[in-house]
Amino acid sequence: MTEHINKTAESAGFTRLSTLTKTSIKNILDAAEIKPFRIQYYCEKHAPDFEAKMHEVLLVYKQIEMLFDENGELFIPAGEHDVHTYSYDEKPGIQAIATAGKDLNSTTNCGTIKRDYEYKRLGTVSLLAAIDLLTGEAVPLVRDKHTSDDFIDFLKILNEKYPEGDIIRVILDNHTVHTSKKVKAFLATMPGRFIFIFTPKHGSWLNMIEGFL
Repeated sequence: MTEHINKTAESAGFTRLSTLTKTSIKNILDAAEIKPFRIQYYCEKHAPDFEAKMHEVLLVYKQIEMLFDENGELFIPAGEHDVHTYSYDEKPGIQAIATAGKDLNSTTNCGTIKRDYEYKRLGTVSLLAAIDLLTGEAVPLVRDKHTSDDFIDFLKILNEKYPEGDIIRVILDNHTVHTSKKVKAFLATMPGRFIFIFTPKHGSWLNMIEGFL
């Protein structure tokens, strides 16, 4: 910036600025609280229905909160015990590694286990996971990918956990897998069993499991 100002100031009619120093520019920027070297991130609202979808997700969280008393004890009113709410997401590209050598056990001279710093790369895997928002239980499924078939297998795990007739609500993002033809066909085999609550586009941070992953 100093170099640019020094070179162009005189031709732009600001002769005095042609000798401006780095220190002077730093002081001017500091006084104006201008920090061009720093980046602050923000969340762009891409979806026109962002507010409505956000409200829908937050409403579910509020409903869960109301099932606990002032002492933090779970209190489920009659008729609501058959609704199970999960926060779901995938974490792809997790590196699977193995040690290159054997661990060395601790000895009288060294109280720690020693491990070779080199490791073997075994590829990557995807973690499909959900958190029960009432109990905090984490339900994991590790797969090589996270295709529609993998997502359906995960839904089957949730389906097998509860009696027929219970409702399973799932908060999830707008990944194409979640609304694929295969997934829709699977859901059609058990109407009313699953309720999907989608976070707004570019708003997956509203999904609580994001912090877990």
